[in-house]
Amino acid sequence: MTPIETFSLIFLATILLLISEIEYKVIVALLAAIFSIYFGVSYGLYGIEDVYHMMDMETVLFIVASLILFESLNETGFFKFLSLLVFKKLRLKGLFVVYVLLAFATLFSGIAENTITMIIMTEITLSVFTPRRVDPRATVALEGVMSNVGGLLLPISSIPGLIVATRKNIGAEEFLIIGTPLIFVLLGVSILYYRLVLARQELGIEELQVVVDDPWKTVENKSVLARSLLIFSLFIVGVLVSDNLGFTPSYVAFFFVALMFMFSGEDPRRILSKISWDVPFFVACFSIFVESLDRAGVLTLVGSYLELLISASNFLGSFVFLLISGIFASVITNISVVLLLLPIVDKISRTGGLNPHPLYWSIIIGSNIGGGLTLYGSLPVLLSASLAEKEGHKIGFGFYEKRIAPIVFLQLLVSGFYILLLEILGVL
Repeated sequence: MTPIETFSLIFLATILLLISEIEYKVIVALLAAIFSIYFGVSYGLYGIEDVYHMMDMETVLFIVASLILFESLNETGFFKFLSLLVFKKLRLKGLFVVYVLLAFATLFSGIAENTITMIIMTEITLSVFTPRRVDPRATVALEGVMSNVGGLLLPISSIPGLIVATRKNIGAEEFLIIGTPLIFVLLGVSILYYRLVLARQELGIEELQVVVDDPWKTVENKSVLARSLLIFSLFIVGVLVSDNLGFTPSYVAFFFVALMFMFSGEDPRRILSKISWDVPFFVACFSIFVESLDRAGVLTLVGSYLELLISASNFLGSFVFLLISGIFASVITNISVVLLLLPIVDKISRTGGLNPHPLYWSIIIGSNIGGGLTLYGSLPVLLSASLAEKEGHKIGFGFYEKRIAPIVFLQLLVSGFYILLLEILGVL
């Protein structure tokens, strides 16, 4: 068999395993990397000494550092404290409680890892809904969707955005300029959808009210909170100006990890034990797999078909590619989508003379949002459903596809037109 035939079979087997979820995604990525290395070295596509560089260690290290800093801030109780403080000050009732919950899910996922966000938001939502016997399922599921939207705020806000930003040198300033308006638009569209569609099916929602005694009870140590928040804030600023400092984002991130461990007062062993180590491990293994596909010519073959589709769409190319990214993300993990499509975009731009920048943003937005098209395509949505089910509120596939998936598809359409508008205005 030729290299392209062999790696095409590995490619198809990997995608099918990811879709079927027969094996855990990290095991799939590890198997893909192992077989890719064996055949890649056997065919002479690269040497074993090249494998380290194929892992994209800059991205992997930055992911690790970001996860450590996110978890450190979460351990202080900051996010729950802030939520309860706002509820106490505003004294919200009825639908406005839901609107603020959706806004918090969006905001927190912009500055914290989205699994942390969903654990906090689901806990708060269930504590508000359950005592009043109001069905929390639609709200909890939509919070998972909005957590995906919040991932567009900064390069560190989501793993897909982080991968593209690190590899294509897209800075935090560009994320703020492009991502922030879209986040507010999608939040507004989602709140309107809830008001016009979902709220009519929720009995007793007008009776919702958050009763907060003392938000400070969620904080074990105020001094640790203050120091951790200061270091995390400086980390955000450091990432914003890392280009001007002349250091890589991973170097800046680990500098603040060292500060956090030394001065925050938190136990480093406790923080490290709670990190989602599967994320950087998956990225490293899958990067080897994708680089092998590239060297074998598989990505060139796939890219030729996508190029025909995008070229046939003329100026709607970025819109179509955003939908493609979103649909792919609904059946395989969004990290997989980014790692697969990013080198394909580079090949398309070189052979077709297309501007790759709008397509990069199509991948970022589509992969972040698109996972919400299905109950199992997005980790925040799946996590929120699992946490709700533990409390007796089962969010089934049929319920989700009927009630929540339509707003996700609407978000993708709005995002596609937003990208086209930015192209027309010359922003991208």
